Amino acid sequence: MSNSSILTTTTATAQATRRSPAQKLLLCTGFAGVFFIATFVALGVAAPNYSSMRETISAIELTSLGAGQRINFFVFGLLLCGFAIALRRELRPGHGSVVIPLFQAVSGIAVIGDAIFIHFPLHLVCDLVAFLSTLTVLFAFGWFFRKDAHWTGWSAYSILTAILMMLLLACFGYANHAGGPAGLMEKSATGIRTLWSVLFAGKLLAGARLNFAPRI
Repeated sequence: MSNSSILTTTTATAQATRRSPAQKLLLCTGFAGVFFIATFVALGVAAPNYSSMRETISAIELTSLGAGQRINFFVFGLLLCGFAIALRRELRPGHGSVVIPLFQAVSGIAVIGDAIFIHFPLHLVCDLVAFLSTLTVLFAFGWFFRKDAHWTGWSAYSILTAILMMLLLACFGYANHAGGPAGLMEKSATGIRTLWSVLFAGKLLAGARLNFAPRI
């Protein structure tokens, strides 16, 4: 093969694997949790008679600043759905190209539900769906990362993140019943999940690829 043919092939391959501006923008929705956290922290500080340590994020919806938190939930849910589209494009074709984007989208829809249904029991149902969908995404990535040399350590990190979230939510349930720092437990779980998402989206934007082998 001539040098010109090699150069042409290399250029074509690079163009085929280069991300479009639209895809890069969709991947940026992986940072949505940062803005979600910043917003509910600010609203929690400003809301009268609200305790960030003891009360849930959703409790802000029942304060005089409730409209702000409902908007926060709604926008966050939309951005989570946007990240589902980004993941579908990153993973297709290959393992996880259906189940991971699907549950990512379900978590986003459930968070939108938190904005619409602010009272028990529908709000609790949305919370549970969002939580379980998030765990499914993390465990699925943990499974698919295990054989990808380009993502060394991410299998364990994904599974550890899911386990820590479950432990913190268990502590949240106990603290909520006992009058302890339930809000802190819930917000810590949100922070741990957001950290995973920020690092993951950042790695993709830096040029990493999801090289899960396609199904045969």
